[in-house]
Amino acid sequence: MKQFAAALFFASTVVAQPFHSMVAYPDIGTYFNQPIQDASVWVPHTVVQWPAGSLPSSCAVQMASRGCQPSQVQVYNVTYQDCDRPWVFCRCETAPVHIGRSADIFGRMPVHMRSMVRHPMIVPNPNGACCCAAPDDGDLMVAGDCPIPTYAHEVGHLIDNRADVFGQDYSSKPAFVNALATDTCSISNYGNTAGRHEEFAEMSIAVLYNINTGLLPAVAPGATTGCFNNQLNLIKTRFGAQYYTYGGTCVGRLPDSPTVPASLRVKVKREHLVGRSGWCRFNQENL
Repeated sequence: MKQFAAALFFASTVVAQPFHSMVAYPDIGTYFNQPIQDASVWVPHTVVQWPAGSLPSSCAVQMASRGCQPSQVQVYNVTYQDCDRPWVFCRCETAPVHIGRSADIFGRMPVHMRSMVRHPMIVPNPNGACCCAAPDDGDLMVAGDCPIPTYAHEVGHLIDNRADVFGQDYSSKPAFVNALATDTCSISNYGNTAGRHEEFAEMSIAVLYNINTGLLPAVAPGATTGCFNNQLNLIKTRFGAQYYTYGGTCVGRLPDSPTVPASLRVKVKREHLVGRSGWCRFNQENL
C-alpha cells in the first residue's frame, strides 16, 4: 500500500538546490512503509482517558493554533510496558484518527526514540487525504493516519536538534555535511531539496530499519546501492545504539508541560503556527 510521498516543506518559500542528481528512494514511503511495519516491535500498553476539564498547556497552545479549542481536546495517559511513566497524548475531538491507532504506531518506535517526545498530539487534518507532522519543543503533532516512517522522520528532527548539543542541529555540523557531500546520492527527493535537516530526518527512516534488520530495500532504478552509506553509517555510529535500536527502557524524558484548565482562552501567536522544523507534508493513498 502506498501511504505517503514526501511532497512539500511549508516553512520555506525558497526551493533549495538539490544536493545530488541521484536519489535512492524518490518516494521513501513506497520503499519503507511496509518493511518497517513488519519489522517493528509491538509494545503492550494501556490507554486511560483523563476526566474532562484540564489538559497540558502545550496541548492547549498547539491545538488552538490548529483550530481546536482547549475544551475540544481529549487527553489520555498511554503507558507502555517498557516505561513506568505514561506519555500524555492529546487528541482533538475532530481529528480523524482514533487514540488507539496513534498509540499503537507511536509505540512501535524504539523506546529511546519515543523518549525524545514530550506530548504526542493528534491534531485536526485540514488538507483531506494527507498527513502532516512537526516537532516543536519536544512535542510531536500528527494529522492524518500516518505510518511509522512519518513518526520516525519527525523524531529524527528531535534527535538532530537535541541529541548531540541541544539546539545545535547535527545536520549542520561538519561530520554530516561532509558525509552528505561525499555520498553520491540523497536518500529521497524530499531530503534532496528541502535542506540538510530534512535529509537527516529522512535518513532516520533508513537507520531505524537498517540497524534493526541489517537490511535496506533495493534502491530505485538509476540509483546505486550504497550511494548514501556515509550518512547512514555516520548516524548509526553516532546515534544508532542510543536511539534507533529496540530494547531497553525510557530514559531522559522531558517533564510534561503544566496542566491548565480546559476553559483557558489561548491567544495564538505566530511562533505557534509552525514547529521548529516546520510542517512536513506527506500525501497518502488508499488509507
